[in-house]
Amino acid sequence: MAAKSMHLRSLILSVATVSFCLPVLLLGAQAQPSSSDKRPVTVTDAIRMSRLADPDYFRGGDSKGHVAQFSPDGERFVVVVRRGNMEQNTNEYSLLLYRTTDALQSPKPETLLKMCSSSNRDAIGKVRWLGDNQTLVFLAENPNEDAQIYALNISTKRLTRLTNHPSSITNYDIATEGHVILFLADTPAKAIKDTEVARRDGIVITDQLLSSLLVGNCASSMYCVEQQLFLQRGQESPVAIPVHDLAWSDSPLSLSPDGQHAIVGVNILSEELPHAWGDYRFIENEYMHGFFKNIRGSSPFGRYLLVDTKKGSAEPLWDAPMIQFPPLTFAADSQLLFLRSYLPLEGTYGAERKAREENQYAVEVRLSSREFRKVKDDEFPKEGNKSVPVDVTLEENINTPPKVCAFDPKSQKKTLLLDLNSQFSDLKLGKVEIFEWRTVDGVEVIGGLYLPTDYAPGKRYPLVIQTHGFDPARFSMDGLNEWSSGYAARPLAAKGIVVLQAYKFKNANDSDRIGSDGHLGANPSQAHKKFAVTAYEGAIDSLDKRGLIDRGRVGIMGFSRSVCFAATALTHSKYHFAAAILVDGIGCGYFEYIAFGGHPDEDDLNGGVPPFGENLTAWLREAPGFNLEKVHTPVRLEAHGASAGLLELWEWFSGLSRLAKPVEYLYLPDADHMLVKPWERMVAQQGLVDWFHFWLKGEEDPDPAKVEQYKRWRELRDLQRENEAKTKSANEKPAPVN
Repeated sequence: MAAKSMHLRSLILSVATVSFCLPVLLLGAQAQPSSSDKRPVTVTDAIRMSRLADPDYFRGGDSKGHVAQFSPDGERFVVVVRRGNMEQNTNEYSLLLYRTTDALQSPKPETLLKMCSSSNRDAIGKVRWLGDNQTLVFLAENPNEDAQIYALNISTKRLTRLTNHPSSITNYDIATEGHVILFLADTPAKAIKDTEVARRDGIVITDQLLSSLLVGNCASSMYCVEQQLFLQRGQESPVAIPVHDLAWSDSPLSLSPDGQHAIVGVNILSEELPHAWGDYRFIENEYMHGFFKNIRGSSPFGRYLLVDTKKGSAEPLWDAPMIQFPPLTFAADSQLLFLRSYLPLEGTYGAERKAREENQYAVEVRLSSREFRKVKDDEFPKEGNKSVPVDVTLEENINTPPKVCAFDPKSQKKTLLLDLNSQFSDLKLGKVEIFEWRTVDGVEVIGGLYLPTDYAPGKRYPLVIQTHGFDPARFSMDGLNEWSSGYAARPLAAKGIVVLQAYKFKNANDSDRIGSDGHLGANPSQAHKKFAVTAYEGAIDSLDKRGLIDRGRVGIMGFSRSVCFAATALTHSKYHFAAAILVDGIGCGYFEYIAFGGHPDEDDLNGGVPPFGENLTAWLREAPGFNLEKVHTPVRLEAHGASAGLLELWEWFSGLSRLAKPVEYLYLPDADHMLVKPWERMVAQQGLVDWFHFWLKGEEDPDPAKVEQYKRWRELRDLQRENEAKTKSANEKPAPVN
């Protein structure tokens, strides 16, 4: 026990290339097969696709500035790539090294390290260079291990584990010379039911999550896994730094170059929001201003804590709110901090106070005293490495798989560094079009139209509408940023099904008018719910008029927030959908409202009113869960993780089951909201392909392993036919004579 509790000073491996993965990445060039030798895309191809391993890019962000990490002297850079390993059910990560002077000569990368993750976390992430230009520091893990901080010397190839924390480290920063590390780590599971107090006195329910109460501990819910902050100096054991507010795994954390100070972003509990924050106008966000009129649920506000690493203390930078965490920059001498934020109101009057209530300012903060002054944006320190002579970019579009390229701004020369997926030359990828259409209200929207690989003009095909947004700048096997949870665009197209990835507003003004972000599914407000239905209907009309689809064979899926939109289409649209899938999201129903407090815009979901008293009439009319009798579509439901997901769609499963309508519910208890583990991706994505292939084309996969699946689905099809016969009979029955 004593040995286990001791701080592990280092775990050192020294080999030519450190590898914890059995297979290797397919990075080399391959002979180009003829078009007749190419084969259709499968879900396995999507899972094995090599991708840039950057979390922001994975979430849908721009790849610019996220492809390469340059050393401080600019002489070298590294790129991290990932791919799924179906056989091992892991994600393989490779850390690739390049010399900047060779970048325009198409050099082969030096593979420094390969590691594999069997969890929902990255195997290699948050890569940093130390000031010696020789050492890389990063978060990493092996299968069935917790994530820890490692250092790798690129010359000696010596890998050193810098931490030995008893739980996974989720975020960190390290001083330029490597002598100070600040990190966030998962807290131990917090028991709720299995405690002496609960057995003796019971549990007084206040603000606990229903999902946590049912599961029995806080660690089972992503909304309940708080983070602890630790400081580690050199070879000393880490010391916990008390943080009163809530820190999450994605909370921003940044050390000053000298390691004397740090900034940590935290969220504020609703019951602890300073009363004075209600005086801010939050002009750019009406909801934030209205929040103080009816404080409930989780707080959308945060603030930065200033950490003094010598004292081991963390205190608020100042008494002012933050909506999302603004980027920050330390001065090179570590004395000043630059950011854009609201400023404190205390001690201000008249015009100055009114201005602070309404505006955010660019400010310079002196860390030793926390004194600040307003500055101009151009006074911020310039970020980036001025000595870097090339740009490293990710080149891709909707029909071209991503490739890593080097670009010389002076000569305008561009060179291929890495073809991430040369194996795609064996595949019939099919064609994707940018498709534009108008809703009945005249709003212009665009989406991605994935055409069948055997597309023939004049032939009508089944259609699947995949919701939650469209990115016209990205290549995708799945349909949207490789979000595998509810998407399988190219594998569906390979089965002879047209896929519409919908949608993005063409004009920003339309986005603002409807009250959405215009891109990734947006807020599930009543206005956007109704608009989404008209957008789907408009797309069906336009594609039907084009002669491309069979409108009698249209399927729809919803994921996360867009479950609400797809659910509304199934219950309120005038059009029929032949099959549907709703994946791990909110259905904008009464049960969710009561059980979880709902989305921040919950009172604007169904008629713009809460579901009580006379207002309940509006919910009876608008809420999808109160209109399940109108669903005439076979529905597959899917939930991820031991949190609220399973309960969010329970209203649909229970209601459709009681109404004797065809419904199936798939539960992936260890999955993340955004699926990452290969076997879970296969279950979800292949299930999606099989489901729509079965209901829209009447075809089954002959794989013997799927015998039970199709047995269930045939029973659901018999039930669907019985319901259709009853509906037809009821419609044909003559009206009673008075």
